[in-house]
Formats: sequence, structure tokens, C-alpha cells
Amino acid sequence: MNTVYHQESGLLRQANGRRVETTSVRLLRIQAETLVRCRELQARVASPLVFALSTALKLLCIDVPGELDHEELVVVAVSQKTRRRIAGVRCVYWSYPMRQMKLGNIACVAPDTTWLMYARKSGLRALVLLGDALMRRDSDQRWMALRDLRDLCHETHEAIRADRRRMPRGTADCRRAMTLMRENTDSFRESELRLMLMSHGLPTPQVNPAVEIAPGAGVMAGSARRRFFLDLAYPEAKIAVEYDGRHHAGTWEYDVQRRKLLEDAEWSCINATWQDLRDAASRMSFVRSVAMRLSRRIGREVRVHEPMTLRRLVMRLAREARTADKDVNAVSGIQRAVAPPG
Repeated sequence: MNTVYHQESGLLRQANGRRVETTSVRLLRIQAETLVRCRELQARVASPLVFALSTALKLLCIDVPGELDHEELVVVAVSQKTRRRIAGVRCVYWSYPMRQMKLGNIACVAPDTTWLMYARKSGLRALVLLGDALMRRDSDQRWMALRDLRDLCHETHEAIRADRRRMPRGTADCRRAMTLMRENTDSFRESELRLMLMSHGLPTPQVNPAVEIAPGAGVMAGSARRRFFLDLAYPEAKIAVEYDGRHHAGTWEYDVQRRKLLEDAEWSCINATWQDLRDAASRMSFVRSVAMRLSRRIGREVRVHEPMTLRRLVMRLAREARTADKDVNAVSGIQRAVAPPG
């Protein structure tokens, strides 16, 4: 006689209730839920609505930074006369050029205009995170390259100038954010990790570089080359810095093998968790660990300091860029001076 055993441990109950949701699945779920809410609202209102800010981002399957996320639906008015008073709905005012997109009978603000709208009241950090989200490595989540966003924003600003109007508040922060934004990120945590390293004085790491591991050097002879993408890396020192989050759940064996192959190829892998980012002391400890490994690899001390603001970081990057340009121009001048005639 077969007996069905109904009792289970607490851990098993947690496992049965757990669902590992990838970023793509989560964004699609949020988009479907938001679209239903927007359609219900539009059905109650006679005139067409244009959804904005976090609502627009969710409709377009764009990851929303936590500090910009709002549960309430957001619509936009192009003049004070058209501002809406709808219970449970937030209405924002935007009188500047505005690109829109349509999802059936639902209209929303396009990603580039949404980014400009957020610049009026959001901090520089939030602008960088959202900008990174528009340029994800995953082609299904990627909307544009940095050059595309820069061109679209330039068109909007030129149209404002042509009307002889003042620029919207936050325009300067848009320029600053573009200096800090990077293409091909995978998550907000990776972006936060990059900004943390840079604000403490470490060099700018490469974002998601591809690394080829050739057969040999710890890899079985005759085996195929392996290609890995690293969250952040200093390739000249062979140091990888990666965020170890829940998105890695279920890939433990792959991660172990991947790390072994990288270390066999003389890469030094440093993993960050949420605990490394939770407070100032934890962040400083992690940054010092990265700096120590960098120092050993390149043979000179890499110094760290208390974190600077993102505005100061932008100024530092601008100074470094000007110095690099001067060095290039100096080298070019020397080359021309010593070049043989003719």
C-alpha cells in the first residue's frame, strides 16, 4: 500500500513557494500589468491620455530605478489648461517638445523625452542608472546607444533654442550624466558598483568586456575556447569585479567552473554582494580590496579616498580627458618634428 507523506520541512516550503524570475520575465510581467491599468483608466476618460515617467518606462519594458518608481499611474499635460485631476493619478506638466509612442490605443512618452523629464527633479545618480537601463547589453532590453540618446536630446534642445525659451531645469545634469553613463550594462547593481569604484578614486573599469580563454593554462588540451563576459574589469591587470546577486541563482555549478577557468588564465576575480554596498564602511572596505589587487598587478600603489560626489567625479573625468588630449597632441607634435622631410 502506497502512503502519501504530507509533512514537509520549512526549507522545502520556501523552495515550493519560490519563483526565480529573470529580468526579462519581470519586465514583461510589469508591462502587462501596467497596460491593463492604463487601458482601464483610458476607458474612463473621454479625451486621450499620454502616460509618462515611470508608467511610460513600464509600458516600454524599461527597468525603473527604485528611487524613480511610482505605483500610481502618471500622465502628462502639455499646458496648464490641460492638467488633469483624476483620483489616484499623478499629472505632470511638460511644455517642451515631446516624442510619443503608441501601444495600440495607449500613448506614452518616448524613452529619450522621459529621461529629460526626470532630469528636472531627479538626482544625478538616478539619471545615470536610468540612462544605463536604456543601453542594456541584452538586445531585447536595449533601446539605443549613448550616441543616439545624445543626438535625440540635442534635437530637443535645439528646438527649445529655436523657440527662444529657457532650457528645462536639469539640462546641465543631463550633460554630466552622459559622462558617467555606460553602454552594455546588465543591472542597476553593476552600475552602482561601477560608480562606487570610480567615486572612491579607482580608474574607470570596462563594462562587460568579453574574455577569451584559450585551451591550455589549466584548460584541457584540445578543448574549445571559452568566451565569458565580465561585469566590470581592468583588463591590463586581469582583474574582474562582479556583482553576485540573485540573478545568478540556479547557475552555481556554471559559476564555479567559470571562475576556475578565469583564475587558471591568471584572472583575479572579486565578487561583490549587497553587503559590500550596504553602508559607507562596507563600500570602503571593498574598494580597498580592489585597490590592493590592482596595486599588486600593476606594480604601483593605487590610492583610494573618501567618496566624492558624482558632480566632482564628472569634473575629475573632464580634467583627465583634457590631460590625455594634451598628451596626444604633444606626442603628435614631436612625431611631426622628428619626421623626415618629404
